[in-house]
Amino acid sequence: MVLMNSDSPSGPSSDRAVTRSRRLTSALILALLASWLLMLAPLPYSLLSGLTGLLALVLLVLLIVRAVRERRVGMAAFGALLGVPAMLLIIGSAVLSAAFYGPVAELEQCRSTAITEQARAECDTAAQGSMADWVSGLFGG
Repeated sequence: MVLMNSDSPSGPSSDRAVTRSRRLTSALILALLASWLLMLAPLPYSLLSGLTGLLALVLLVLLIVRAVRERRVGMAAFGALLGVPAMLLIIGSAVLSAAFYGPVAELEQCRSTAITEQARAECDTAAQGSMADWVSGLFGG
């Protein structure tokens, strides 16, 4: 017969907390991986990286709050200082891709057909002009 010490922090509630933290961390890793892969995808699919980035941001905030409650300040600071800005960049990238959908789609199409570096450079130059024209047309200029 094994006697359990009632003063030890381990127990059913501690096991559930560890299991919940592991599940949140696993879900965060999957959301980050999905965001990264979707950012590499062609344009209609790359917009979904914003949604997975938003999901990852929510999971990250939950993990930061959990770390603060458990007094793991280093983990909370690391997540807040590096993770939150990274997620905001992913979400911002998706928002900008949606805002400039037409010119970015043209750029992707041009780059996919470009064979040489000179052709790619011409695509970049044409895309800059296209974006400038698109923005000036947006504001009636």
